[in-house]
Amino acid sequence: MSMTTNRHSSWFRTLLILCALLGAGLLALGIVQDRSVVEKIGTALVMPTGVLWILMLALSIQLWRQPKLSHVGQPGAIAATFCFLIYSVAGNGFVADWLTKKLEADYLTTDPMKEPPMDTVIVLGGGGGLGANGRLQGNRSGDRMILAAQLYHQKITQQFICTGQRIPSMNLSSVDPAETSRDILLKLGVPDSAIQISEGRNTYEELRVLSERLRNSEQRIGLLTSAWHLPRAMRLAERNGLHPIPIPADFYTAANTEPLTTGQILESMIPNSFAISVTCACAKEYLGILLGR
Repeated sequence: MSMTTNRHSSWFRTLLILCALLGAGLLALGIVQDRSVVEKIGTALVMPTGVLWILMLALSIQLWRQPKLSHVGQPGAIAATFCFLIYSVAGNGFVADWLTKKLEADYLTTDPMKEPPMDTVIVLGGGGGLGANGRLQGNRSGDRMILAAQLYHQKITQQFICTGQRIPSMNLSSVDPAETSRDILLKLGVPDSAIQISEGRNTYEELRVLSERLRNSEQRIGLLTSAWHLPRAMRLAERNGLHPIPIPADFYTAANTEPLTTGQILESMIPNSFAISVTCACAKEYLGILLGR
């Protein structure tokens, strides 16, 4: 019991020391930067993602400092450090930005509004969903819908094919992604006569179904989806005999018009939920490319 108590108190001291060092760092930062920077960094540290990061670091340090007092021993220290590093990388803003730039690189200079007129634009599903109040709404990828409406109103295209079919066991709503896209486009001023629907439970199936429909078409076809999703979508389109014009929407890559500030650099190094979600989205794309799906 005494040894267990000592281990717990020792870990708690390590955590307190770590927190004290972070606090001192924030005070030093407040001297050279303005208050808003300190508030931003402090907020990032006390968010669940930041607190978990600090706890994982404290645990790793403690296990390396006192392996003999822990029944876990060195393997536990290695495992804890490995988990800390994986979490730090997954939640790092610079890593997330690097991954998205790799996926979006070919489309960073593409301006869809300057494209010649297209006969049909395929709008891949995933840009909307059913809200808790029963209203169909755009989500984080909702720029797909906004860009599609802009293409229509600018007369770049007058015909859309919205794709997506829900997987009942994975989606409790009764609305397919294609119908969600259609509803949002209608609310953005696109007439019902300009919208067609196509099935497919994922990108692989969506483009396979579309190939049966458009393979021998001589139309000028566009493929509209998120910029980070476009490389995989274009590969699948080409594999299915389609040769669409890529139309990128909702970039994750930021428009870096000015050098990053000290505050932005520090904040990006602290794991956050947005960076984790972007890293996971990119990892899914790379996995899909690897598996040919």
